Amino acid sequence: MAGGKKILEAKVVHVPDGDTLKVNYGDGMTVVVRLCSIDTPEKAQPYGPEAREALAALVLNKSVRIEPTARDRYGRIVGRVFRGRTFVNEEMVRHGHAWVYHDYSKEPEFARLEERARKARQGLWALPKAKRVPPWEWRKLGKGKARPVEKGWKLWPWLLAALVAGALAGGAYLWMTGRLDISWLVPSSLLRFWSVGQVHLPASLSLC
Repeated sequence: MAGGKKILEAKVVHVPDGDTLKVNYGDGMTVVVRLCSIDTPEKAQPYGPEAREALAALVLNKSVRIEPTARDRYGRIVGRVFRGRTFVNEEMVRHGHAWVYHDYSKEPEFARLEERARKARQGLWALPKAKRVPPWEWRKLGKGKARPVEKGWKLWPWLLAALVAGALAGGAYLWMTGRLDISWLVPSSLLRFWSVGQVHLPASLSLC
């Protein structure tokens, strides 16, 4: 037991990113597990794909033991993951595949391992300093996986609105100058009302 919580024996069936697993246990039940005390680059960040590959190499299609420590706001199990005697969370930090999530880490040893990996320029620590943005800061900046695609799609409603407005303005001008016949679209009673109203307008204001 870990903190009074049941230890799960499960098989890893998918690795979405460098700090998350999808596992099957019991009667084929599937749950998502977030590795505690660490945080890896997002998929769109430099070293994000490499971190995911490193975790997959450690656990994908292998049996693991999970010691739950909490459940996060997304409903995922948060915990310590072991493959045999290998403490997976620790291995990710040791080889420079993950940052220590200092705000939530309960593993004092992780800070020392992170510093060692940094000095050895292992994993993400081999990146130029400008590209080593902690993932929690990356998320605060609003950067995410597919952000460039989202920006491109945000432009089309404005283009469509401009085209519609232009077409309406052009049509209105042609109608007002008598170059466009829309009588077939407008009820005859409305046309009669408009014609009567124009009779009483000064010539300069008469539209047609």
